Formats: sequence, structure tokens, C-alpha cells
Amino acid sequence: MASGGEEREPEFQLITFFRFAAIEDPRAEVERHRAHIARNGWELRGRIYVNEQGINAQMSGRGREGEAYAKWVESDARFSGMRISVYPMEEQAHPRLALRYKPNLVQLEGGTNHLPLTDREARAKPLSPKEWHENLIKVNAGEADAPLLLDVRNGYEWDVGHFRGAERPVQESFRETVYTNAQDGLGPLAGIDKSKPIMMYCTGGIRCDVYSTVLREQGYTNVMTLEGGVQAYFDEYGKRGDQLWDDHLFVFDSRLAMAPDGRPSAELGEDAATLRCYCCGENTAPPPHRNCPNVDCNRLFLVCPGCSDKLDGFCCEACTKASHIRPSLVNPGRYEKYSNYDSPESRAARRGPGRSNRKVRRRQRRKLELAAYVLEHMTSVDESRARLVQSTGGTFADRTRSLIDASRTIVVEDEDDDDNDQADESDSEEGTINPALSRYSKQRATLREAYALLAKDQRTPENLVEAAEKIAEERKRMKRSEHEAKTPMM
Repeated sequence: MASGGEEREPEFQLITFFRFAAIEDPRAEVERHRAHIARNGWELRGRIYVNEQGINAQMSGRGREGEAYAKWVESDARFSGMRISVYPMEEQAHPRLALRYKPNLVQLEGGTNHLPLTDREARAKPLSPKEWHENLIKVNAGEADAPLLLDVRNGYEWDVGHFRGAERPVQESFRETVYTNAQDGLGPLAGIDKSKPIMMYCTGGIRCDVYSTVLREQGYTNVMTLEGGVQAYFDEYGKRGDQLWDDHLFVFDSRLAMAPDGRPSAELGEDAATLRCYCCGENTAPPPHRNCPNVDCNRLFLVCPGCSDKLDGFCCEACTKASHIRPSLVNPGRYEKYSNYDSPESRAARRGPGRSNRKVRRRQRRKLELAAYVLEHMTSVDESRARLVQSTGGTFADRTRSLIDASRTIVVEDEDDDDNDQADESDSEEGTINPALSRYSKQRATLREAYALLAKDQRTPENLVEAAEKIAEERKRMKRSEHEAKTPMM
């Protein structure tokens, strides 16, 4: 507070908001926003996405310029009533402004265009932070009528912090939530009564709203979300002694993690070092995550100061010997594109068979990670973690490599391009989502078949991958045989 009781003007502000609304010409809407920002000379940075289903923004601005922009958006009848979250900052929270049309406001396998996002009745019932807190007390007390608590964020976000009583998400990427949560024998929704109350949460609320339309489409009738997401809960309960959030909140801006009281976690110093270290397994790692300097690994992981010093910022001993590397980050942050660190010497070191060999090793490691994931859910957690430690030299408990990347390597290696988020070829023609036809389900089903074929003492990630590949090859051989039998001889 400034002298005289006046509020001190912020140097910068971080702003987040979203709103589902029917927009007839979203590209023209983007240009209208660009023109308004330019007319006012506002210095805005961040991501502002617009499409036929609404707007989604995580951005920052100089002084109160970001807040002024958000209020201008909210003054439009189509966006009226949207929640605007505002946080003071000492600097811009994003490097540049990306204001553009985007086919999907959030990334979900199969896309979101077919979902009735603009229909309020097709989405979950929103709970206020107070209502959410009261239900959360029931969950943690184990009451018979307590709802199922579902975290729909990415797995690595849970590692930084989560609501008390929430299990780690099955998925490592929200994109595959539709398939993993309902998957028989693995997902938290597998086999539950579709009338059972389900309360789910994410950071700001948009992912929950999107996913709730999928659940409603799949027949779940009692779905609830935390209105405004975890950020809204922090606004009301973050500084209270009875708040039910453990540790920190992963955020997608320069803070990388924030405490329930609203402060960036980096400001907490040693008091924030309570998370599990990927390298040693001790609860001595501070947020936020770091990326491994080895470009061919790029693992997102939590690490304690001791392991960071010992491994020079790398995630494991093997990565310290790689040639395709970036400089270790002195302070937490995000790496820039590798081209900013590349040199003629490092390019020369990657010529020849080295690059292809690294690609083979990377694929094999990802296959082992997916196999260990299946083992974790088919056997005891401790057994499967131990198997992965033996096979890869890493700790499986805090796996942060995206399982969406890991899963697709068993069949195909393709690029994950946010701008080209297309429906899975196995989705039905009507655009509805069928978890049973997902490539994730198919790949994991093959691994589970392999699991059933192996004796108990043979169930290691290596053997599971080998058996799954033999099953896949046998299926290909049978399909070729059937095709040749049907093809008339010339």
C-alpha cells in the first residue's frame, strides 16, 4: 500500500480469462482485438486465442494495460460475466504476444470443435470455492456420499502440488485425458457408476469445462467443476489455515509455480524445497521443473540442489555425456529454441550415424517408459518402479516425460503440433469420441496382452516391449496373409 492508504500502481500485471461464446467470424475478431490494442498503445504479451467457440487468454501487460484490455473484452455482450484473474508482477510474464485464431482453445485428442462448449447445460455444474471446500472435506473424511475427486491436469503439474485427497492423473498430457480416465482397469473412471458425483479441477477452469462436455456425452450425469479453477480457490482460501491444497501450483508463465497465498514459489527459498527429486527420490526439490540440457532427452523434471550440482543440471548420468546439449540453466526458467545455442562445432559432432543412433535410443527409452506405466497399473507400484530403475537408470515415481510421446512411439513417431491438432483417425465420422478406438487404448491393450503371456518373473519393461512388438508383428503378418488370400492372382 502506498502512503495515504492509496493502492500502489503495479509495474506489470498477469491476466488470465476465458469465455465460451459463439463467434461467427473469429479471424475478424482477432483483427478487431489487434486494432484496439494498437490504438491504445498497450504493451501486452502472452497467448490470446480466439476461435468459433470463444476466447482463452493467459497474458501480461504494463501497468494496468492488461486489466484494461480484459475489461474491454468483458464489455462485449458475448463475453460478459467472465472471470478475470489478476496478479501483480515485477516484469512481463511472457516473452511476446501471440494473438491469433486457433482451431482448439485447448489441446484434446480428437479436437474440440464437435463438443457443445457454448451450451451451458452441456457442461458441468460449477461449484463456488466455498462449495468445493465443503465437498473436499467430505472426500478427505472418506464419507460414503463423497464425490470422486479428479485432477484433469498434466501429471507433472500434480507433482508440484494438488488438492489433498487427489490421486496423480493417469495421463501425462491433458490431450489424452478422454482415453486414459475411462480406460478399463487403468483409469479412475473405469467401472464406476455413471451417476456417482464427480468433482474435477484444473488451474483456471477451462480444461475442466471442456472435459466435462465429454463426460456428459459419455453418460456421466453428476459432474461438477471448481468455478475459476485452483486460482479462484487460492483467492478465497489461499491464506487461510484450513485450506486443503498441498505444496504449490504449476502455472504456464514466467513464475512457473505459485504458492497458495499468491506469491511466486521462487520467493519462498528453502521453505519451498519439499517436492520429490526425480534423481534421488528425496522430498528436497524446490519448484519449478527444469528441462534436461540434453536436447535429445529434454525431460521436464524436479531436482534438488544437491543432484543438480552433482549432475550439472542434467537428469541422469547418461545425459551428461551427450553432445547435443544446451547450457545448464543457472536460474529456473525455460530454454529458448536450440538454434540460439547451436554452433558449428556441435553440429559437426552430430553428423554421421550419431543422430540416428540417438533417435533409436530415445524411441527405445520411451517404449520402456510406457511398458513401466502399464506394469505400474497391473502390478504393485513399487515393483514396476524398481523394474524401470533397473532398465533405464532413472526413477519412475516422478516420471515427467509426456506419456503421449511415449505411447505413440510403439506405432508411429509423429510431431505434436499445436497448430495442427487433428482428430484421431479412429474417431467416428460423427466426431464423437470413442475411447475404445483410441491409439492409446490400442497400444496399451497390446502391452496388457503381452503382460498376460509372460510369466510373473519375466514381467520387466524390456520383456514387455519385446513381447508387445512380437504381437504387433504377428498381427501385421496375419493381415498381409489375409490380404494376399483375397487378392486374385494375375
